[in-house]
Amino acid sequence: MLKTFVINLDRSPQRLSIVNERAERVSLNVERVAGINGRELDLTILAEVDVRGYQHWHGKRLNPNEVGCYLSHIKAMRAFLLSEAEYGLILEDDADFPDDFHSLLQTLISVNAHWDIVKLSSFHSGTPIPIESLGGMRKLAVPLSGHMNANSILYNRKAAARLIEKLLPMRLPFDHALERAWLFGLKLRVVSPSPCPADTGLPSEIGYTENFKFPIYKRLGCFCFRARTELLRVLFGLFHVVRHKILLGTSDR
Repeated sequence: MLKTFVINLDRSPQRLSIVNERAERVSLNVERVAGINGRELDLTILAEVDVRGYQHWHGKRLNPNEVGCYLSHIKAMRAFLLSEAEYGLILEDDADFPDDFHSLLQTLISVNAHWDIVKLSSFHSGTPIPIESLGGMRKLAVPLSGHMNANSILYNRKAAARLIEKLLPMRLPFDHALERAWLFGLKLRVVSPSPCPADTGLPSEIGYTENFKFPIYKRLGCFCFRARTELLRVLFGLFHVVRHKILLGTSDR
């Protein structure tokens, strides 16, 4: 029913060992997906990346490591669809989990009608509006602002298939692109508060210390894009909340 995949670069066996230990602690069996090293790609001819679109939408030069991360997530979704599993949990190799993670996953599967994608880790709260209790303090929620981070994400098959189709070519970092899933008719949800930490003590391999930003006068298109994205995020989010309440009320009659 559920299969777990972890993205891991060939050059990082120690990170794989750490995430395997963490997964075993919470009774997760993980399948490794070899990560794509963006620095080995010729980005000038790669059809899966829209360099000019990325620069316009994100306001930065293209980071090869970010390309590798993005395409690795697409590769992991393809691996999920090649399996017979109904649900795929895709992890980055810095993921960590709460002690009750296995039972949380089972609870999420029990309310699968309410989501296509569930984000389990975040840098920001996402301004969540709860729609379903998951037990204790945890809620399944619709985010009204950016959640960010992609180290632990749960998908159903519909979501994985549609994202593979819609997220190529790459025009944004993966977590930014994923959070626009409402544009593709998908129910993106978050667990609030996030059960999986975004910072687990392992350094990022993307290389955020290098400054890829363009000067501010070259980022006007990016600012307009982000403003439009945030407005649409709120509108779609409120629509999903209202629709959920209407469907819930109908089913209670």
